[in-house]
Amino acid sequence: MVLVAGGTSALLLCLTPQWAPASDAAVLGSGADTNGLDLIPERDALWSESMLWEKDVVVRFGLGYKDNILLSPLAPQGSAFFLSGLDLTVLRLPMDGLDFNFSVTGDDTRYWKAPDGVKGEDLWLARAQLQKYFANEWRAGMEAKYIYADQVLEELVVTGGLHAVQARGSTVSVRPFVRRDLGSNSWLQLEAPVTREWWQSPLDPDWKSGLQLILGCSYGFHSELSLTCGGFYIAHADWLARDAAGNELPGRTLDLWRQVFEFKWEHVWDARQRWCSTTKGGLQSDQDNGGGYFDYDRYFASEELRYRAAGWEIKAGAGVSYYDFLVQTLGTPPSPTLNLVTLNFSFRAERQLYKSVRGFAAYEHEQAISNDPESEYRAETVTAGLSLEF
Repeated sequence: MVLVAGGTSALLLCLTPQWAPASDAAVLGSGADTNGLDLIPERDALWSESMLWEKDVVVRFGLGYKDNILLSPLAPQGSAFFLSGLDLTVLRLPMDGLDFNFSVTGDDTRYWKAPDGVKGEDLWLARAQLQKYFANEWRAGMEAKYIYADQVLEELVVTGGLHAVQARGSTVSVRPFVRRDLGSNSWLQLEAPVTREWWQSPLDPDWKSGLQLILGCSYGFHSELSLTCGGFYIAHADWLARDAAGNELPGRTLDLWRQVFEFKWEHVWDARQRWCSTTKGGLQSDQDNGGGYFDYDRYFASEELRYRAAGWEIKAGAGVSYYDFLVQTLGTPPSPTLNLVTLNFSFRAERQLYKSVRGFAAYEHEQAISNDPESEYRAETVTAGLSLEF
């Protein structure tokens, strides 16, 4: 089980191809006779040609500084770093009802100093999704995802409480789904994700499976409202369940039931799509199969605002999460139960400098506030560099 209490890194991949076929009159000229021409709808062979495919490759590199690499509550250690990253996207336009996209995105950070042996951090995501449209109402598909992480994160560990650890591991997941359009721009989607996570100590490998239902409504300039609810079963490989006092229950590995409710609002504020915002909020609740030692409720909310025009792209985001542990205490009962608040703020600006060359600068602030002093930390990161698009 991985409980990411900090906002150390986040990958946001938004594939929104914007294309609009010109009218026949515009292409052929006013009053042109189209009889006998090989138009795409009349020649199935053309569907498989390269005109259906789009690709984009972006490489980036830069320099930066992080002032608390180990997320230490008392003795922060910082270092300058070199950043390199890649965004690769290949997609197939669904003009014939078949949609495919593949992407690889990630960053490698190499610190000039190596506090406590931490020489760098990595976060990489590979994703492939295939979906098929049926008539005008149904679509079905499958998403496969692979994540590799080697980062310092604040995690819930089996010894109790939240601590900064070197989280090293991989995640593989598949997500079959089916979607039904309900009319009036509303839709319903059912998903059945299955995830396998491999983590090195002090974290633990696990399996996660469940069902998730999403009700959405599209409106305006590519804007959307959605409500998600889901239930998941998480089975750990080695960790044992514990009673309310934190004592191991021999012969019983830890299992968790998780319920998730999330509201999401994506709004484009103008017809030219210069301004858009994404608002999220929700609740996550975990219950274990022991005495409730790992039970907690998490309340979360976030906001992101983006501006894109005249060669500029500017993003600002903020998020807050509150973790309320229902049974686990700071010490011997009747001491208070553990709670934690995480805060994060990020700002990123990109500017086109020359054709496919862009410059960027970014700032990120993370903070954890808790009634357990060992779980608190504060970290700030600044980065600047260049990206090249091919």
